[in-house]
Order: sequence, then C-alpha cells, then structure tokens
Amino acid sequence: MADTVIIHDLPPKEAGRLLSALPADSFVFNALPAVNHCMGCFDCWTKTPGLCVIRDRHQELAHALAGCGALIILSRCVYGGLSPAVKVAMDRSIGYMLPYFYLDRKRDELHHQPRYKERMVLRWHLYGEATREERRTAEALAAANGVNLLAKECRVSFYPAAGDIPPLGGAV
Repeated sequence: MADTVIIHDLPPKEAGRLLSALPADSFVFNALPAVNHCMGCFDCWTKTPGLCVIRDRHQELAHALAGCGALIILSRCVYGGLSPAVKVAMDRSIGYMLPYFYLDRKRDELHHQPRYKERMVLRWHLYGEATREERRTAEALAAANGVNLLAKECRVSFYPAAGDIPPLGGAV
C-alpha cells in the first residue's frame, strides 16, 4: 500500500521535476487525460466495496487511497476549486467512505462513516492565478474535503505557476 498518494494535472515537464524525488512507496495518479465521470450507481458501496466498477485506470487510485498516510493534490486552481480532471478523480473516490452516515455533533453535520481506520494528511497545492475570493473558496473547499475524508490535518498552498511548486521529496 502506498504511504503517499498524489493526484495531479501537471504539465509533463513540471511533473518530472516535482515527482522525481518521491519515496518509492508513493502512488502517483496523473488525472490527465481525465477518467470517466462518476455514474452515481453506488456500486462502489454495494457491489464492489471501495472499488469503482468503471473499468479504467482510476481503479488503481481507489486501491492506493485505502490506508494511505498522505493525499497530496497538485492542481490548477479553477474558480477556487480543483481542475476538472482532478475533480473527476476525487469524485470517483467516494467509495473510500462507507454509505452510512454519522452525526458530527461538533459541527452539527452529517458525514459518511469511514471505511478504513487510518487517517490521512491532506495537502492541496494549487497553481495559477487566483483572486483573494478564489483562495478563500479553495481553502474552504479543501477544509470540507478534509472533514469528509476524516483527514487528521489539511493544508492548502498557492503558487503563481506549476513551476513555482517546490519539489515534493519529503512528500508532505
């Protein structure tokens, strides 16, 4: 199982520079070209627990997420969110959680129950121009994703361009 999972939409040159020094147990998922969209069939909850039934390369990502210690997102910032390709990859990962809900009494919110015991660290590294409002939106979205994934920690960093993201040798 991968300790660090990275989902990215980086141009090839930047991907090579940023990802070359990662530990051997890292799992890197290039969101480009984009995988198929989630069909909303819920089979990842009922028929093939934790695994999307759409047979494409995303199934490898579902396996890697199970029990990873860190999930790192490297994405172009689009209107305060993830790029479309990275968003599709994240949407397809809903089987990471169980279909059952619990009430988070601190936040007075309903959330999916965890499928796995391990808790990950979540890091978003967003690149490209972003207004102050888009940055606030991205931070709120990342925090909400962290809550939904039951991440033990969540942090967002912004960079003017993909080339400004520092190498991920230490991963987190």
